[in-house]
Amino acid sequence: MSNREKWTLAVLVMISVWLFADQNAMNPVVREIMAEYRIDERQIGIIGSAFTILGALVSMFFGYFTDRFSRKKLLAFTVLLGEIPCFLTGVRAFTTTYNQLLVLRILTGLGVGGIFPITFSLVGDYFSAEHRATAIAFVSTAWGIGEMLGQVMPGFLAGTYGWRLPFILAAVPNFALVPVFMLMAREPKRGAREKELADLLKRGFEYTERIRFSDLKAVLANRTNLLGFVQGIPGSIPWGLIPFFLIPFYEGKGFTKEFATMLTLVLGLGATAGGLLGGWTGDRIFRRSPRALPLFCAGAVLAGVAPGYMIMTMHLTPAMGSHAMAMPLVASFLTGVVVTIPSANIKAMLINVNPPERRGSVFGLHNITDSLGRGIGPFLGGMLIRSHGYLYAMLFAVFMWIPCAVLYGAMALTIDGDLSSLGRYLREKRDKIVGAGVSL
Repeated sequence: MSNREKWTLAVLVMISVWLFADQNAMNPVVREIMAEYRIDERQIGIIGSAFTILGALVSMFFGYFTDRFSRKKLLAFTVLLGEIPCFLTGVRAFTTTYNQLLVLRILTGLGVGGIFPITFSLVGDYFSAEHRATAIAFVSTAWGIGEMLGQVMPGFLAGTYGWRLPFILAAVPNFALVPVFMLMAREPKRGAREKELADLLKRGFEYTERIRFSDLKAVLANRTNLLGFVQGIPGSIPWGLIPFFLIPFYEGKGFTKEFATMLTLVLGLGATAGGLLGGWTGDRIFRRSPRALPLFCAGAVLAGVAPGYMIMTMHLTPAMGSHAMAMPLVASFLTGVVVTIPSANIKAMLINVNPPERRGSVFGLHNITDSLGRGIGPFLGGMLIRSHGYLYAMLFAVFMWIPCAVLYGAMALTIDGDLSSLGRYLREKRDKIVGAGVSL
């Protein structure tokens, strides 16, 4: 990467931090919002689900546009699409009713969902296959930091300043960062980091393949893609349900909002550490044996079930003192670490088995299934809480990681074949470039 590309990526990371702060900004103030609008868990769950699911559905269109047009301009538009309604959520005049709040959260979700395919299309052309998991881990860490900011700001500011101010604080930085990105960023060449194409592109040839609607059939015929898409549903349900309801769950046990917020923060810190560890380790495993990488991911997800179960079933009260405080914090951190080890690796695997002109669309589809799980989490949680109570809903979320692990294990049977198919595809494109003697 050139120095300009490095600075561009750094600005992109900062933009991502603040855009993803929007995602969890509502979680710590669920009770305050329910009280103001006189709504129940089912209705607040609808807001959380609509934010994620509709944003994910729109990301498929962003993915298709990513594979055809300027990613630089598309990213700037997408970020502002999310941040303007996030800012307005903090203005009381625009959120006097439940329906107004619902509409603004949906619009914010469109921006969060749209940035997903654009970002990973860019990463695919900035980094080679052997280093993508590490690069994605840093991008995912930025998203995780943003999500933690979204949890912390309302958790600690809402009691003094009300629940609206954190939405304004989450949106404002990107109004400055987007113009900086537009001035600094250049489009990376598609295919520049593919070993089959790199030498030709350095000699001045251009890889001008762009996705066609007919290519979607090839995307869905790729078995690694399909398994990667489907695992996102059970794997993401816990990340939609647990952070959304963990704070009121622990408040119901008698703990303060500040401690319950700290619990979600520690879960996020563990997730950040796990993402970095998983990306660094995943690159090394992939270089030795691509097939071993999904098995590594499956084992990590399964390992997270035990500490996740502990968080929910510990019989603790604040009256028990420091012991009651320490144990759930430790279990929360461990859960975050092990369960998020696959997060960077699944994205790297999807990049590695797809050609450059399809990656935006692949991640649009991946975001749909990933966000479907995350999005239905609050809605399912609200329904289960109303019918069976908080504990039942939280344990349901934890046990969703088991089918997720099974699907990761199945990817070990498909990844080698799909990597070979991609290599053949790119060599065919290379031969066309050489045969024509001009840009493709």
